[in-house]
Amino acid sequence: MIFSIFKRVVFVVILLLSNLAFANEKEEIVYDEKLFHGWIVDFVEEAKQKGISEQTIYKFMKDVKFVPRAIELDRTQPYKTKTFEEYLQTVVPDFRVQRAKAMLKENEKILNEVSKKYGVQPRFIVALWAVESDFGRNMGGFTIVNTLATLAFEGRRAEFFKKELLDALKIIDEGHIAFEDMKGSWAGAMGQTQFMPSSFLELAVDHNNDGKRDIWGTKEDVFASIANYLSKRGWNDDITWGREVKLPKNFDEKLIGRDVEKGLSDWKKLGVRKADGGSLPQRADIKASIIKPEDDKKRAFLVYSNYKTVLKWNRSLYFATAVGMLSDGIIN
Repeated sequence: MIFSIFKRVVFVVILLLSNLAFANEKEEIVYDEKLFHGWIVDFVEEAKQKGISEQTIYKFMKDVKFVPRAIELDRTQPYKTKTFEEYLQTVVPDFRVQRAKAMLKENEKILNEVSKKYGVQPRFIVALWAVESDFGRNMGGFTIVNTLATLAFEGRRAEFFKKELLDALKIIDEGHIAFEDMKGSWAGAMGQTQFMPSSFLELAVDHNNDGKRDIWGTKEDVFASIANYLSKRGWNDDITWGREVKLPKNFDEKLIGRDVEKGLSDWKKLGVRKADGGSLPQRADIKASIIKPEDDKKRAFLVYSNYKTVLKWNRSLYFATAVGMLSDGIIN
């Protein structure tokens, strides 16, 4: 290939030297423009083989830019910066709960329509919309094609980001969004739903039948896409996500974890109760697990299959629990 392994090694060495040079100050990303251009040339050949049109390829070649900030953010992600309580204060503050209630009411007609079609309760659609993009107000300001090209070129997760870049070009090719309007996060998550391009192609929906799956500016498509994602991943609209519970003293810690499932009656026999002290629901058809977002903390939650569906959206226990708690706040 034109962009040889040797050239990729050179780029990695440049990044390593950059790390050393700026270890005690703000990191600066250094790259070789010729190497980036060489990678683009090779990528374009692959894009042609994948069926991307000449028009989209020309636009890509003309406008694509290297984004150092994407690499900075990718390389400096903290493992964990907040406790669960701090996370909840950020993600599920009271003002967001109140706004979520208002959004549910404001969009009641379309939400009920989408709910009926996909079998997902409206409150969960609104909760995910709120957490992912603050009701569409914070989608991210990065041009997706640029960040994906940058991260694919950098090489640490080259194949993953290259596939997402190819999918992003396919989305543009299909006419859903223009190159410059395809905005999202530094990592490639797009629009009000924060779908990666691959998830978009699989699960985004053109609910208003205008020929575009517009997760950036059309709420009908946003809501339907969220609902379709959950539905295709196994959502059950006959149950909720779970609930916070109280565990008895000397509860067997080996029973905590998503891999341990028991019926509600079994958990009741083990002394598990609602957070307010009340009895668990009498539902013989529900299997549930006990989870603790923070192992060393006392807060525990009894979670159902829908919780595990939310984890397919985002694998963070913090995220899934916050979505569930926000959905409860919307109707309480």
